[in-house]
Amino acid sequence: MKLGFLYPARDPLEPTNWSGTPAGLAGGFRENGAVVVPICAVIPPGLHQAVAILSRITGRRGAVADRLGVRQWARTRALSKSLAGAGELDAVVAMGTEMYDLASVLRGRFPAVTYDDGTFRQMVDHPDSDISQAGFPRKHVERWIRRQNDSCREAILCCTSTMWAADSIASDYGIPAARIAVVGMGHRPRTGISEHRDWARPRFLFVGVDWKRKNGDAVVHAFTRLHRTFPQATLDLVGEHPRIDVPGVIGHGMIPRNDLAGQKKLDDLYAASTAFVLPSRFDPSPISYLEAASAGLPVVATAVGGAGELLGNGAITVDPLKRDEIYAAMFRLCDPEVAQLMGAQAKLASESSRWTDVAGRILAGLAARGIGLPSDDPKKPMFPETGAQRR
Repeated sequence: MKLGFLYPARDPLEPTNWSGTPAGLAGGFRENGAVVVPICAVIPPGLHQAVAILSRITGRRGAVADRLGVRQWARTRALSKSLAGAGELDAVVAMGTEMYDLASVLRGRFPAVTYDDGTFRQMVDHPDSDISQAGFPRKHVERWIRRQNDSCREAILCCTSTMWAADSIASDYGIPAARIAVVGMGHRPRTGISEHRDWARPRFLFVGVDWKRKNGDAVVHAFTRLHRTFPQATLDLVGEHPRIDVPGVIGHGMIPRNDLAGQKKLDDLYAASTAFVLPSRFDPSPISYLEAASAGLPVVATAVGGAGELLGNGAITVDPLKRDEIYAAMFRLCDPEVAQLMGAQAKLASESSRWTDVAGRILAGLAARGIGLPSDDPKKPMFPETGAQRR
Protein backbone atom coordinates (compact mmCIF):
# COMPACT_ATOMS: atom_id res chain seq x y z
CA MET A 1 0.00 0.00 0.00
CA LYS A 2 1.42 3.37 -1.04
CA LEU A 3 -0.29 6.41 0.47
CA GLY A 4 -0.05 10.09 -0.28
CA PHE A 5 -0.11 11.86 3.07
CA LEU A 6 -1.63 15.32 2.81
CA TYR A 7 -1.50 17.97 5.51
CA PRO A 8 -1.31 21.64 4.42
CA ALA A 9 2.21 22.46 5.63
CA ARG A 10 5.74 22.61 4.24
CA ASP A 11 6.48 19.43 6.19
CA PRO A 12 3.28 17.42 6.84
CA LEU A 13 5.15 15.15 9.27
CA GLU A 14 6.46 17.94 11.53
CA PRO A 15 5.61 16.80 15.12
CA THR A 16 4.18 20.21 16.07
CA ASN A 17 1.39 19.97 13.45
CA TRP A 18 -2.05 19.40 15.04
CA SER A 19 -0.74 18.09 18.39
CA GLY A 20 1.43 15.54 16.58
CA THR A 21 -1.54 13.84 14.89
CA PRO A 22 -0.20 13.75 11.29
CA ALA A 23 3.23 12.52 12.43
CA GLY A 24 1.69 9.90 14.68
CA LEU A 25 -0.72 8.65 12.02
CA ALA A 26 2.04 8.47 9.39
CA GLY A 27 4.11 6.39 11.78
CA GLY A 28 1.10 4.13 12.33
CA PHE A 29 0.75 3.54 8.59
CA ARG A 30 4.42 2.64 8.32
CA GLU A 31 4.08 0.18 11.20
CA ASN A 32 1.29 -1.44 9.20
CA GLY A 33 3.63 -1.85 6.23
CA ALA A 34 2.39 1.08 4.14
CA VAL A 35 4.69 3.43 2.23
CA VAL A 36 3.95 7.05 3.19
CA VAL A 37 4.65 9.83 0.68
CA PRO A 38 4.33 13.34 2.19
CA ILE A 39 2.29 15.74 0.03
CA CYS A 40 3.70 19.18 0.89
CA ALA A 41 2.34 22.70 0.58
CA VAL A 42 5.53 24.41 -0.54
CA ILE A 43 4.67 27.73 -2.19
CA PRO A 44 7.51 29.21 -4.34
CA PRO A 45 9.05 32.40 -2.82
CA GLY A 46 7.80 34.79 -5.52
CA LEU A 47 4.25 33.46 -5.37
CA HIS A 48 4.41 33.40 -1.57
CA GLN A 49 5.30 37.11 -1.48
CA ALA A 50 2.52 37.99 -3.91
CA VAL A 51 -0.02 36.01 -1.89
CA ALA A 52 1.16 37.68 1.33
CA ILE A 53 0.72 41.15 -0.21
CA LEU A 54 -2.78 40.32 -1.46
CA SER A 55 -3.70 38.93 1.98
CA ARG A 56 -2.47 42.08 3.74
CA ILE A 57 -4.58 44.23 1.44
CA THR A 58 -7.68 42.62 2.97
CA GLY A 59 -6.60 43.72 6.45
CA ARG A 60 -6.99 40.18 7.77
CA ARG A 61 -4.43 38.49 10.00
CA GLY A 62 -3.80 35.09 11.56
CA ALA A 63 -6.11 32.15 10.90
CA VAL A 64 -8.53 34.22 8.81
CA ALA A 65 -5.75 35.46 6.51
CA ASP A 66 -4.33 31.94 6.32
CA ARG A 67 -7.65 30.67 4.98
CA LEU A 68 -8.50 33.49 2.55
CA GLY A 69 -9.33 32.56 -1.04
CA VAL A 70 -5.97 33.65 -2.42
CA ARG A 71 -4.07 31.55 0.12
CA GLN A 72 -6.39 28.60 -0.44
CA TRP A 73 -5.72 28.87 -4.18
CA ALA A 74 -1.94 29.00 -3.66
CA ARG A 75 -2.01 26.11 -1.19
CA THR A 76 -4.23 24.02 -3.48
CA ARG A 77 -1.88 24.69 -6.39
CA ALA A 78 1.19 23.68 -4.35
CA LEU A 79 -0.45 20.51 -3.04
CA SER A 80 -1.61 19.51 -6.52
CA LYS A 81 1.93 19.95 -7.84
CA SER A 82 3.36 17.91 -4.97
CA LEU A 83 0.81 15.16 -5.60
CA ALA A 84 1.69 15.11 -9.29
CA GLY A 85 5.30 14.37 -8.35
CA ALA A 86 4.40 11.58 -5.94
CA GLY A 87 4.13 8.88 -8.57
CA GLU A 88 1.59 6.08 -8.43
CA LEU A 89 -0.42 5.91 -5.22
CA ASP A 90 -3.14 3.63 -3.91
CA ALA A 91 -4.89 6.46 -2.05
CA VAL A 92 -4.46 9.86 -0.43
CA VAL A 93 -5.02 10.52 3.27
CA ALA A 94 -6.14 14.14 3.71
CA MET A 95 -6.28 16.30 6.85
CA GLY A 96 -6.81 20.02 7.50
CA THR A 97 -9.19 20.02 4.55
CA GLU A 98 -10.77 23.39 5.30
CA MET A 99 -7.54 25.02 4.08
CA TYR A 100 -7.55 23.87 0.45
CA ASP A 101 -9.79 22.50 -2.32
CA LEU A 102 -9.38 18.73 -2.09
CA ALA A 103 -11.14 18.01 -5.39
CA SER A 104 -8.80 20.38 -7.24
CA VAL A 105 -5.78 18.79 -5.56
CA LEU A 106 -6.85 15.28 -6.55
CA ARG A 107 -8.24 16.05 -10.02
CA GLY A 108 -9.65 12.53 -10.15
CA ARG A 109 -6.19 10.94 -10.00
CA PHE A 110 -6.50 9.06 -6.72
CA PRO A 111 -9.19 8.10 -4.19
CA ALA A 112 -9.00 9.98 -0.89
CA VAL A 113 -9.85 9.35 2.74
CA THR A 114 -10.20 12.17 5.27
CA TYR A 115 -9.42 12.08 9.00
CA ASP A 116 -10.95 14.54 11.49
CA ASP A 117 -11.65 14.81 15.23
CA GLY A 118 -14.70 17.00 14.65
CA THR A 119 -16.39 19.30 12.17
CA PHE A 120 -16.13 23.05 11.94
CA ARG A 121 -19.91 23.10 12.33
CA GLN A 122 -19.50 21.57 15.79
CA MET A 123 -16.77 24.07 16.62
CA VAL A 124 -18.74 27.14 15.64
CA ASP A 125 -21.85 25.90 17.42
CA HIS A 126 -20.11 25.66 20.82
CA PRO A 127 -19.16 28.88 22.66
CA ASP A 128 -16.04 27.39 24.27
CA SER A 129 -14.36 25.96 21.16
CA ASP A 130 -11.16 27.53 19.81
CA ILE A 131 -13.06 28.81 16.78
CA SER A 132 -15.79 30.51 18.84
CA GLN A 133 -13.39 31.94 21.41
CA ALA A 134 -11.22 33.48 18.67
CA GLY A 135 -14.19 35.54 17.47
CA PHE A 136 -13.63 34.89 13.77
CA PRO A 137 -16.15 36.60 11.46
CA ARG A 138 -19.03 34.23 10.83
CA LYS A 139 -18.85 34.55 7.04
CA HIS A 140 -15.28 33.28 7.05
CA VAL A 141 -16.08 30.36 9.33
CA GLU A 142 -19.02 29.39 7.10
CA ARG A 143 -16.59 29.29 4.17
CA TRP A 144 -14.29 26.95 6.11
CA ILE A 145 -17.30 24.76 6.90
CA ARG A 146 -18.19 24.54 3.20
CA ARG A 147 -14.63 23.56 2.32
CA GLN A 148 -14.57 20.79 4.91
CA ASN A 149 -18.01 19.65 3.75
CA ASP A 150 -16.88 19.58 0.11
CA SER A 151 -13.82 17.55 1.10
CA CYS A 152 -15.98 14.99 2.89
CA ARG A 153 -18.11 14.70 -0.23
CA GLU A 154 -15.01 14.21 -2.37
CA ALA A 155 -13.61 11.44 -0.15
CA ILE A 156 -14.57 7.81 -0.59
CA LEU A 157 -14.25 7.38 3.20
CA CYS A 158 -14.53 9.94 6.02
CA CYS A 159 -12.68 8.72 9.13
CA THR A 160 -13.22 10.26 12.55
CA SER A 161 -11.79 9.82 16.02
CA THR A 162 -15.19 9.56 17.74
CA MET A 163 -18.85 8.84 17.12
CA TRP A 164 -19.53 12.44 18.19
CA ALA A 165 -17.61 13.66 15.13
CA ALA A 166 -19.10 10.99 12.87
CA ASP A 167 -22.63 12.01 13.80
CA SER A 168 -21.91 15.59 12.69
CA ILE A 169 -20.43 14.49 9.35
CA ALA A 170 -23.63 12.53 8.75
CA SER A 171 -26.20 15.02 10.03
CA ASP A 172 -24.53 18.37 9.26
CA TYR A 173 -22.69 17.45 6.06
CA GLY A 174 -25.11 14.87 4.67
CA ILE A 175 -22.55 12.10 4.20
CA PRO A 176 -24.08 8.58 4.12
CA ALA A 177 -23.23 6.41 7.13
CA ALA A 178 -21.71 3.80 4.80
CA ARG A 179 -18.96 6.28 3.90
CA ILE A 180 -18.09 7.18 7.52
CA ALA A 181 -15.81 5.17 9.81
CA VAL A 182 -14.99 5.79 13.48
CA VAL A 183 -11.34 4.75 13.75
CA GLY A 184 -10.35 6.31 17.09
CA MET A 185 -7.65 8.71 18.20
CA GLY A 186 -4.03 7.64 18.59
CA HIS A 187 -1.27 8.54 21.01
CA ARG A 188 2.35 8.00 21.95
CA PRO A 189 2.31 5.62 24.92
CA ARG A 190 4.03 7.10 27.94
CA THR A 191 7.05 5.14 29.07
CA GLY A 192 6.93 6.30 32.66
CA ILE A 193 4.66 3.57 34.04
CA SER A 194 5.56 2.81 37.64
CA GLU A 195 4.83 -0.45 39.40
CA HIS A 196 5.63 1.32 42.65
CA ARG A 197 3.15 4.19 42.37
CA ASP A 198 1.92 5.30 45.80
CA TRP A 199 -1.85 5.05 45.36
CA ALA A 200 -2.42 5.97 49.02
CA ARG A 201 -1.21 9.51 48.39
CA PRO A 202 -3.45 11.29 45.83
CA ARG A 203 -1.40 13.02 43.19
CA PHE A 204 -3.37 14.69 40.40
CA LEU A 205 -1.91 15.75 37.05
CA PHE A 206 -3.28 18.45 34.72
CA VAL A 207 -1.75 18.83 31.23
CA GLY A 208 -3.28 21.47 28.98
CA VAL A 209 -1.99 24.28 26.78
CA ASP A 210 -5.14 26.42 26.78
CA TRP A 211 -5.75 27.17 30.47
CA LYS A 212 -9.22 28.61 29.94
CA ARG A 213 -10.65 26.00 27.56
CA LYS A 214 -9.05 23.18 29.52
CA ASN A 215 -10.85 24.51 32.61
CA GLY A 216 -7.79 25.03 34.77
CA ASP A 217 -9.44 27.42 37.23
CA ALA A 218 -12.20 24.91 37.97
CA VAL A 219 -9.63 22.16 38.60
CA VAL A 220 -7.69 24.33 41.04
CA HIS A 221 -10.95 25.30 42.77
CA ALA A 222 -11.93 21.64 43.20
CA PHE A 223 -8.45 20.71 44.40
CA THR A 224 -8.44 23.51 46.97
CA ARG A 225 -11.62 22.04 48.49
CA LEU A 226 -10.16 18.54 48.31
CA HIS A 227 -6.93 19.53 50.02
CA ARG A 228 -8.80 20.34 53.22
CA THR A 229 -9.78 16.67 53.53
CA PHE A 230 -6.63 15.21 51.98
CA PRO A 231 -3.78 17.55 53.01
CA GLN A 232 -1.21 15.13 51.57
CA ALA A 233 -2.73 15.43 48.07
CA THR A 234 -0.91 17.33 45.31
CA LEU A 235 -1.81 18.79 41.92
CA ASP A 236 0.85 19.12 39.18
CA LEU A 237 0.10 21.65 36.42
CA VAL A 238 1.69 21.46 32.97
CA GLY A 239 0.90 23.99 30.23
CA GLU A 240 0.38 27.72 29.88
CA HIS A 241 -0.99 28.17 33.38
CA PRO A 242 -0.89 31.31 35.55
CA ARG A 243 1.04 31.44 38.78
CA ILE A 244 -0.94 29.51 41.39
CA ASP A 245 -0.19 30.08 45.09
CA VAL A 246 -2.27 27.28 46.58
CA PRO A 247 -0.98 24.63 49.03
CA GLY A 248 -0.26 21.37 47.24
CA VAL A 249 -0.24 22.87 43.72
CA ILE A 250 3.01 22.58 41.74
CA GLY A 251 3.42 24.47 38.45
CA HIS A 252 5.76 23.18 35.76
CA GLY A 253 4.91 25.53 32.88
CA MET A 254 4.80 24.62 29.21
CA ILE A 255 6.67 21.50 28.04
CA PRO A 256 7.00 21.45 24.21
CA ARG A 257 6.59 18.12 22.41
CA ASN A 258 10.02 18.47 20.81
CA ASP A 259 11.77 19.10 24.15
CA LEU A 260 13.31 15.70 24.92
CA ALA A 261 14.38 16.60 28.46
CA GLY A 262 10.98 18.15 29.13
CA GLN A 263 9.18 15.08 27.81
CA LYS A 264 11.27 12.88 30.12
CA LYS A 265 10.13 15.08 33.00
CA LEU A 266 6.52 14.70 31.84
CA ASP A 267 6.97 10.91 31.69
CA ASP A 268 8.12 11.03 35.30
CA LEU A 269 5.05 13.05 36.28
CA TYR A 270 2.78 10.48 34.64
CA ALA A 271 4.65 7.73 36.49
CA ALA A 272 4.28 9.40 39.89
CA SER A 273 0.66 10.58 39.57
CA THR A 274 -2.44 8.66 40.65
CA ALA A 275 -5.05 10.43 38.48
CA PHE A 276 -5.29 12.72 35.47
CA VAL A 277 -7.78 15.58 35.57
CA LEU A 278 -8.74 17.58 32.47
CA PRO A 279 -12.48 18.42 32.44
CA SER A 280 -12.24 20.77 29.45
CA ARG A 281 -15.03 23.18 28.64
CA PHE A 282 -14.87 21.73 25.12
CA ASP A 283 -12.66 18.96 23.73
CA PRO A 284 -13.12 16.88 20.56
CA SER A 285 -10.81 13.96 21.48
CA PRO A 286 -7.77 14.91 23.58
CA ILE A 287 -4.65 12.84 23.00
CA SER A 288 -3.57 13.61 26.57
CA TYR A 289 -6.34 11.35 27.93
CA LEU A 290 -4.84 8.41 26.07
CA GLU A 291 -1.29 9.28 27.11
CA ALA A 292 -2.38 9.42 30.75
CA ALA A 293 -4.26 6.13 30.38
CA SER A 294 -1.21 4.46 28.84
CA ALA A 295 0.64 5.34 32.05
CA GLY A 296 -2.06 3.59 34.08
CA LEU A 297 -3.95 6.69 35.25
CA PRO A 298 -7.72 7.07 35.61
CA VAL A 299 -9.05 10.26 34.04
CA VAL A 300 -11.53 12.96 35.06
CA ALA A 301 -12.93 13.69 31.59
CA THR A 302 -15.26 16.22 30.05
CA ALA A 303 -18.75 15.39 28.80
CA VAL A 304 -18.52 18.12 26.14
CA GLY A 305 -17.25 16.97 22.75
CA GLY A 306 -16.13 13.46 21.93
CA ALA A 307 -13.60 13.16 24.77
CA GLY A 308 -15.85 11.03 26.96
CA GLU A 309 -15.82 8.21 24.39
CA LEU A 310 -12.10 7.47 24.59
CA LEU A 311 -11.63 5.47 27.81
CA GLY A 312 -14.91 3.84 28.82
CA ASN A 313 -14.78 2.73 32.48
CA GLY A 314 -11.31 4.18 32.85
CA ALA A 315 -12.73 7.71 33.09
CA ILE A 316 -15.23 9.65 35.17
CA THR A 317 -17.11 12.00 32.86
CA VAL A 318 -18.27 15.32 34.31
CA ASP A 319 -20.10 18.46 33.26
CA PRO A 320 -17.21 20.95 33.06
CA LEU A 321 -19.43 23.83 34.19
CA LYS A 322 -20.46 22.03 37.40
CA ARG A 323 -17.59 22.38 39.83
CA ASP A 324 -19.24 20.08 42.35
CA GLU A 325 -19.04 17.27 39.79
CA ILE A 326 -15.34 17.89 39.25
CA TYR A 327 -14.77 17.90 43.00
CA ALA A 328 -16.78 14.69 43.48
CA ALA A 329 -14.82 12.90 40.74
CA MET A 330 -11.48 13.94 42.23
CA PHE A 331 -12.70 12.96 45.71
CA ARG A 332 -13.67 9.52 44.40
CA LEU A 333 -10.21 9.03 42.92
CA CYS A 334 -8.62 9.70 46.28
CA ASP A 335 -9.73 6.16 47.17
CA PRO A 336 -6.64 4.07 46.33
CA GLU A 337 -8.61 0.99 45.32
CA VAL A 338 -10.92 2.94 43.00
CA ALA A 339 -8.03 4.85 41.41
CA GLN A 340 -5.97 1.71 40.87
CA LEU A 341 -8.86 -0.26 39.37
CA MET A 342 -9.92 2.55 37.05
CA GLY A 343 -6.29 3.15 36.09
CA ALA A 344 -6.00 -0.46 34.96
CA GLN A 345 -9.22 -0.10 32.92
CA ALA A 346 -7.94 3.10 31.34
CA LYS A 347 -4.64 1.44 30.42
CA LEU A 348 -6.49 -1.46 28.81
CA ALA A 349 -8.56 0.97 26.71
CA SER A 350 -5.45 2.85 25.61
CA GLU A 351 -3.82 -0.32 24.30
CA SER A 352 -6.17 -0.36 21.32
CA SER A 353 -5.71 3.36 20.68
CA ARG A 354 -2.15 3.54 19.45
CA TRP A 355 -1.44 5.22 16.14
CA THR A 356 -0.79 1.82 14.60
CA ASP A 357 -4.32 0.77 15.62
CA VAL A 358 -5.91 3.89 14.10
CA ALA A 359 -3.93 3.49 10.87
CA GLY A 360 -4.85 -0.19 10.73
CA ARG A 361 -8.56 0.65 10.90
CA ILE A 362 -8.21 3.20 8.09
CA LEU A 363 -6.36 0.64 5.96
CA ALA A 364 -9.10 -1.90 6.68
CA GLY A 365 -11.69 0.64 5.54
CA LEU A 366 -9.78 1.17 2.32
CA ALA A 367 -9.37 -2.57 1.79
CA ALA A 368 -13.13 -3.03 2.23
CA ARG A 369 -13.48 -0.71 -0.78
CA GLY A 370 -10.97 -2.65 -2.84
CA ILE A 371 -8.08 -0.24 -2.31
CA GLY A 372 -4.66 -1.69 -1.59
CA LEU A 373 -5.58 -5.10 -2.96
CA PRO A 374 -3.37 -6.75 -5.61
CA SER A 375 -4.23 -5.57 -9.13
CA ASP A 376 -5.45 -9.05 -10.12
CA ASP A 377 -7.71 -9.44 -7.07
CA PRO A 378 -11.31 -9.91 -8.30
CA LYS A 379 -12.60 -7.72 -5.44
CA LYS A 380 -10.54 -4.74 -6.59
CA PRO A 381 -12.64 -2.19 -8.54
CA MET A 382 -11.31 -0.71 -11.77
CA PHE A 383 -11.20 2.71 -10.09
CA PRO A 384 -12.97 3.80 -6.90
CA GLU A 385 -15.81 6.27 -7.34
CA THR A 386 -14.71 9.85 -6.62
CA GLY A 387 -16.69 12.78 -5.31
CA ALA A 388 -16.70 14.38 -8.75
CA GLN A 389 -18.20 11.21 -10.24
CA ARG A 390 -20.84 11.00 -7.51
CA ARG A 391 -21.95 14.54 -8.26
